[in-house]
Amino acid sequence: MKVFKVITGACTSFVLSSACASPVDLSNALPNFFGVGIGSTTEYAGGKDRIVGVLPGMRYVTSGGHLFEWYGTYAQYNFGSLTGFQWGPALALRLGRRNVDDPVVSQVHDVSNTLEGGGFAGYEYSHAGDVPYRLRGEVTVVTNAGAVYTGARVSVNTSAWFPLHTRVFIGGGAGATWVSGGFNETYYGVTTEDAQNSGLPVFNPGGGLNQLTGWIAGIYQLSPKWYAGAMIYYQRLMGDSAASPIVTQRGTRNQLTYGAGIAYAFQ
Repeated sequence: MKVFKVITGACTSFVLSSACASPVDLSNALPNFFGVGIGSTTEYAGGKDRIVGVLPGMRYVTSGGHLFEWYGTYAQYNFGSLTGFQWGPALALRLGRRNVDDPVVSQVHDVSNTLEGGGFAGYEYSHAGDVPYRLRGEVTVVTNAGAVYTGARVSVNTSAWFPLHTRVFIGGGAGATWVSGGFNETYYGVTTEDAQNSGLPVFNPGGGLNQLTGWIAGIYQLSPKWYAGAMIYYQRLMGDSAASPIVTQRGTRNQLTYGAGIAYAFQ
C-alpha cells in the first residue's frame, strides 16, 4: 500500500467536507472552518490497489456574503445565496495515473495530472423546525480544455444532514457522473501500443454514464470550536468505464473510500 501526502481522486474530497462542513445546530448558519482529513482510496479509478493520504479543506464566507469552499482536490466559489439558489465557478485537480503498483496497468499509457475548470449550480434548503435538517442538490460541469482529455464531465450530487443528538448528527448522499468519449479514452482506453506492451485487449470506449455514487457520514461536536467526523464513500463504475479491461481484468468497478477528519470553526 502506497502512502501519499494527498489522496488521489476527486471523490476523496468528500471525506473532509462531510466530516467538517455542518455544525450541530443545523438551523443556524454554517461556521467558517479549516480542517484536515485522512483516508484510504484506490490508487486510480477502477484499480484495486490502495493508498493512504491526507487532504485539507476550508469553508469561508466573505464580507460580501459569498461562500468559498475548498475540499481536497475540489474548490468552488458561490455567488448565490448561502441557502437557496447557488451558482459559481469550480476548479478540480484531477490526478493522473503513473508509476502504479499493478505490473500490467503500469504498461498502459501514463495519464498526467490536470486542472479542470467549469461551474456549478444548485439549491440548498435549510429547515429550522423542531427537527432541523439540510438538503442540497448540485450540478457541476468541468473540462480541462483538451490539456489531457477532450470533452467534459457532468456530475449531479445530492446530500442531506439530520441531527441524532445535540452534538451528534449524520449525513448521506447520492450522485451520478457522465463523461465524454475523450475522457473515457484517456482514463479507461487501451490503445494498440498499450495492448502490445501490457497484454490487455485493445479497448476504444465511448462516452456516457461513468459512475454512480453514495456516501454516509457521522459528525461529533467535540467542543464549541472543534468537530470530528468519519465517512464511507462508494463509487460503482458504469458503462464503458466499467467495461474497460483495466477494470474488468486488473481492477474492480466497485470503488470504496473511507476516512476521518477534524476541523476548527472560526468567525
